[in-house]
Amino acid sequence: MEKIRVGVFLFFLLILAVLTFSLSKSWRLYDGGGYEVTVETPESKEKDTSPEPTDTLDLEDGNGKIYWKQYFIYPHGLVTESGGFGPDGILSHARNLYSISLKDGKIKKLFPHDVYIWDFFVGEFSKKAVLNTIDDPKEDNLQIEKKILIFAVTEDSNLDGVLNSKDHKLVYLFDPETNQLDSVLPVGFHFRKLLYNSLKNHLTLILGKNPVPQPKNARKKIPEPSINLHLYDYDANVSKGVLSETLESMLPSEEIR
Repeated sequence: MEKIRVGVFLFFLLILAVLTFSLSKSWRLYDGGGYEVTVETPESKEKDTSPEPTDTLDLEDGNGKIYWKQYFIYPHGLVTESGGFGPDGILSHARNLYSISLKDGKIKKLFPHDVYIWDFFVGEFSKKAVLNTIDDPKEDNLQIEKKILIFAVTEDSNLDGVLNSKDHKLVYLFDPETNQLDSVLPVGFHFRKLLYNSLKNHLTLILGKNPVPQPKNARKKIPEPSINLHLYDYDANVSKGVLSETLESMLPSEEIR
């Protein structure tokens, strides 16, 4: 009888030990280490306007439009938001653009691999201007005939592993008639602002000169380098542009310092 009591006691002792061990393991998971969690910071809560990572090409999704009654332009991974320099004030982000000719059915993929298209729109439009003085024009005009204006990021300029609006934007003109995609900017510069009311088939932009890459310092945060701004007028008829000097060059050397 005594042996049975001892056996029952040892049995319950074993169960108690197992339960104690299991509970202690569970408590440790919530007490300092075990699961790795992502803590949201104010930076991580910022709106991510990058296109959705989908490989689906669906002509029925309503994103494609017919331009000049002859060309169907389809944005892959379209995401829109308010803002931008186009006629409707909407930014149209995409991963790539496809042009389908309604005359012969041929398809042109504009970029050989996916990029980050920050915005695209027709190069010829008028929109109501925001008046500052009585002499300002009532409309802002752009007159690039039968071409699509594209602002795209093709390189990870800030080396964060992602192509997005924080990287340097380049500017392209696409002619659906010839399927020609022309890069507009001079080498070593990036897009900052579009200016309206220039000559017909002229594209006037404010550009920033790409800063010299700075070595990374893990101990000390290096301040962002200043960017020199230039005015650039591109003639789409001859595919050439004129780059202005920077205004800083007009200042005395002691003022620049």
